[in-house]
Amino acid sequence: MNKLILPVAIFFSVLISGKIAEHYGLEGNWKIGLLCLVAAAVQIAVSRFQRAQRQKASR
Repeated sequence: MNKLILPVAIFFSVLISGKIAEHYGLEGNWKIGLLCLVAAAVQIAVSRFQRAQRQKASR
């Protein structure tokens, strides 16, 4: 179950940020860059959260 959290979080965050980018009229490279930044930020955040949970469980 924990292995599915990261892909699902990235999928939904990129989907939502894509809709927001369309609303504001971003196109081309700007939109792709924004989606990549969102995916990277979500990956970092989820990885840190999961690592913190594992460290709490091991204590």
